[in-house]
Amino acid sequence: YTYKIIMTLPQGDYLQAVRSSCRDLTENSPVKVSSNGINSFLKNLDKHRFEELSIDTPMRMPLKFSSLAEELNFIALIDLLNFGSGYRVPLHELAGRGAFDTIRFGAMSFHIGGTPMDAETFSSMTAFKVSEIFQFPIDREVKPKDMPFITMTEPTELKPLADGIVSVLNTTGEFLKQHNYKDLSTFILDVTKPVPGQKPSASKLVEHLVKALPGLRDTYTLNDNQIVYILKKAQILVYHLWMFFHDQQPDRFDFEDIDQLTVFADNVVPTLLIHLGVLEIPENWQKDIQDGQDMGETRATILRAASIVACEDIVKLANQGDSSVSSVTRMNEGELDVYLWRLGKEGDYRKIPRFALRDTVMF
Repeated sequence: YTYKIIMTLPQGDYLQAVRSSCRDLTENSPVKVSSNGINSFLKNLDKHRFEELSIDTPMRMPLKFSSLAEELNFIALIDLLNFGSGYRVPLHELAGRGAFDTIRFGAMSFHIGGTPMDAETFSSMTAFKVSEIFQFPIDREVKPKDMPFITMTEPTELKPLADGIVSVLNTTGEFLKQHNYKDLSTFILDVTKPVPGQKPSASKLVEHLVKALPGLRDTYTLNDNQIVYILKKAQILVYHLWMFFHDQQPDRFDFEDIDQLTVFADNVVPTLLIHLGVLEIPENWQKDIQDGQDMGETRATILRAASIVACEDIVKLANQGDSSVSSVTRMNEGELDVYLWRLGKEGDYRKIPRFALRDTVMF
């Protein structure tokens, strides 16, 4: 996991940069956003079901926290490590859990086991410790065919996932130590300090997070030097800070521009939008997804970008308030994202093959 040293970060508003770069990429790609698909998605949307599934209950865990800072630190860790989707199959096989549940389990192990989630722990993290805390195997014993009395070890398919977690925790720990922050919550509470006469901004916080932490720099330079910003984990973290704390600390977390967040583009949301007829993709892409082929960075980025564009269009149309178009006449992208993500985990939707990209720490 090498981070590009010179990251091209947006000039100006970060969320605007996500929207415009994703639209540019999608419009010049083989993936099409279907306006018929959007219309039928909204026509068939059940209001009660939307209201029920657009609440992010998987983030609410039965844990006791001694302070807001401790809870914030826990949420920040889960969102920082919210990746590994490309390892879904071997994770189920070797650990009995999917990617998100593995990360959530690891964060709970830190919390319950009393391992401090701080700069010191992060910067000294190793693959062996990750394997223990997150409970998935990184090596296995094998006996060579011609030497049955010798036992050797080889890495499992999950070793690169452990290395990815180590890399993100190490770079995060380094940043925190360099700037004298004890942990993630100290950093976040510092950059969200209320400024008299200014409302807190989701876009500004996304910018602070992405500039500070290499593990959140979800940006791509594709073959013809086209720069694409997706910033999934930074955005989902900001959404969760709003969701958990906007009532308790409105002057820090009741972001006036919360509706400016895009969807949190992973592999679940595009897969569902394809299934629902909102995105149309080339046949050979569909075949590779069905066959569980790794999609490679360019195609994965196009699919994620297209899901951001499609969801922006869905929200715009719904919010025009015409109840003959949609029974849900008020939504933002955060809610739509949570709805699609939770829908993707239900019943037959669970069985739809999701596209995979392994070599990433972004989703």
